[in-house]
Amino acid sequence: MRKSFRYNVIFRVLLITALLAMLIYFFLVSKNYLRSTYFAIFLIVAIVEFIWYVDRTNRDFAAFLLALLQNDFTTTFSETAKGKSFNELHSAFNQITQKFKTISSEKEVQHIYLESLVEHVRVGILSYDEKEKVHLMNGALKNLLQKSQLLYLKGLEGMDKKLLKAIRNIKPGENKLVKIKIANQLLQLSLHASEFKLHGQYFKLVSFQNIKNELDANEMDAWQKLIRVLTHEIMNSVTPISSLSSTLYDIIEKENRNGTLDQPTIQKVLTGLDAVKSRSAGLQSFTEAYRNLTQIPPPHFKEVRVKDMLERIETLLKPNLENIGFRITYAKEDIRVIADTDLLDQVIINIIKNALEALEESEHPEIQIAVDGRDKVKITITDNGPGIDEDKIDQIFVPFFTTKKGGSGIGLALSKQIVRLHNGTLQVESVPGQGTSFIIEL
Repeated sequence: MRKSFRYNVIFRVLLITALLAMLIYFFLVSKNYLRSTYFAIFLIVAIVEFIWYVDRTNRDFAAFLLALLQNDFTTTFSETAKGKSFNELHSAFNQITQKFKTISSEKEVQHIYLESLVEHVRVGILSYDEKEKVHLMNGALKNLLQKSQLLYLKGLEGMDKKLLKAIRNIKPGENKLVKIKIANQLLQLSLHASEFKLHGQYFKLVSFQNIKNELDANEMDAWQKLIRVLTHEIMNSVTPISSLSSTLYDIIEKENRNGTLDQPTIQKVLTGLDAVKSRSAGLQSFTEAYRNLTQIPPPHFKEVRVKDMLERIETLLKPNLENIGFRITYAKEDIRVIADTDLLDQVIINIIKNALEALEESEHPEIQIAVDGRDKVKITITDNGPGIDEDKIDQIFVPFFTTKKGGSGIGLALSKQIVRLHNGTLQVESVPGQGTSFIIEL
């Protein structure tokens, strides 16, 4: 049988009344003071118990509010113990608790979703307050800056003061381009900022995107368009000159054999025509070399075992590697990549030959190739040569730029273009006096 709060109250009131009557009787009528004392004690206990029983509602209500305050939604109240009115009250408590629990669960799911979304995007995201305390730094930004933790914005000061200044000065809705160097790697960062307030607290949100590859691709496209125009115009001008000079040379030589021209005149004309013919041929050869940059054949992709490819290149270049400490290491033996071996061979051979030229004056020349295939296939070619000066490192992939005597300046530009056709990247890291590394990622 369910207990009724009303019946319990009536029972306790009757009990207290009975005890009070007995107390009055023994104290005033029968003058039995010992029994009066006992009944007085029983009466006090009954009154205290009655107050405690009635006060349970307040305690339940206080427990309910405290549970909500502490985000504890596991507390439940009995809906079948104290009569209809209290059961309805407890039912309302439980419904409110369940509603808050649902809201909290939805909020937690939404938080996890947004957190996963922020971590998933490849754009670096940084959020900080007016005291420059960092509240958010996603994984993309940690990888970009190679920094696992950042508590305050000032922590970037030791990395690059230009970057810190740009972050502090960028205005909401503004875009900024910052060039920085991290771990000997050049980055072109595009910064975009916005600001907002939450519960009256100011926050600034800055996004970071490394657009170096996009800039390099656009720059290469621009160079290719320029080269196409130049080679077309040069070839159109040089070809008839070369043909005409060759024809005139043959005519004068024929006339000379017939003896119709005097010797000094013939000699001057022949010398001039020979110079024109020679320079025209040289200019044609020069133009053809640069035309190669715009006429890379489409890659024919197939699965390639990287170890087989590098061993083949090592065999090919073995005569050049006799006095070089040459070593290839693999993260694992069977690393494979989808590539055009002819084109990729050309890239690796070109980089190794550049390294050999850089090592000509080194006492203990070394070239190391490290192959890693965890996320992407990564081939790192490192030499211990003199390195590349900081003011030149961002120009070495520019067509026509060269630091070598007699160099054409298209080798590395061509290599980068080939790697780009493989949807990969070719980067350089160098420390003057310590060496240079070229990193191919496919």
